[in-house]
Amino acid sequence: MSELTNLYACFKYLMMFFTGIISVAGGVLLGLGLWIKYGAGSFIQAIGPFSTQFINIGYICIGVGSVLVVVGLVGCCGAWKENRCLLLLLFCIVSVVYIAEVVGAVLIFIYKDIVESVVRNVSRDSLMNAYAGPVATDSVSQAWNFIMLKYHCCGFDNYTDFTGSQFSKSTGLSYPKTCCVNLKDLECDGKNMQTTLIHAKGCFRSMISVIQQQSTIIGSTAAGICVLEVGTMIVSAVLFVRIGQRK
Repeated sequence: MSELTNLYACFKYLMMFFTGIISVAGGVLLGLGLWIKYGAGSFIQAIGPFSTQFINIGYICIGVGSVLVVVGLVGCCGAWKENRCLLLLLFCIVSVVYIAEVVGAVLIFIYKDIVESVVRNVSRDSLMNAYAGPVATDSVSQAWNFIMLKYHCCGFDNYTDFTGSQFSKSTGLSYPKTCCVNLKDLECDGKNMQTTLIHAKGCFRSMISVIQQQSTIIGSTAAGICVLEVGTMIVSAVLFVRIGQRK
């Protein structure tokens, strides 16, 4: 009997540990969602009409993160107070979230290449047809200027992307000032094509690198959450049955 009591106590504290970690992981997803919504504005504007999809991803992270924080608190309270209703509610919510995460992961895996191709096409299209230059005040131009200055890159793949672009047609220049290695260099005038004056790398790799870094954090967090959710469902079911037997 003493061994069963000790085992029950272990499950109780294990439950509190699992749900505490879920709350923390939910907080991480919530933070990433806020970053996508408010901190990744330049990337979002640069990909033009496809930007709403990234904003939606941010909203999903915010929503799922908020739910997981609440779920973690409910689980902790349910385990601490030995409340069967809270444990049952926790089991149901975690089951639904787990199924949704698995389905979402499968869809992301299936459509990964398609999404990257679409992002690539719409980003290039926004640079070719909407970018107006370093002094332009529209959101797409400001986004591209910010990206080129911050990551020391030029164009999408390289400076030749501006050939035939709306920017080149309207200004007669081959590349904008934001492509210059040294912004104060008078030789870098938009027409001098010396490679030493212009950033050699394109911005696409830098953009993808930042997105992949955030995706890795999201993926790792989601994978860890899934493992914790399975453990939480098992432990909550055991506690639910055990508390019922004691009563």
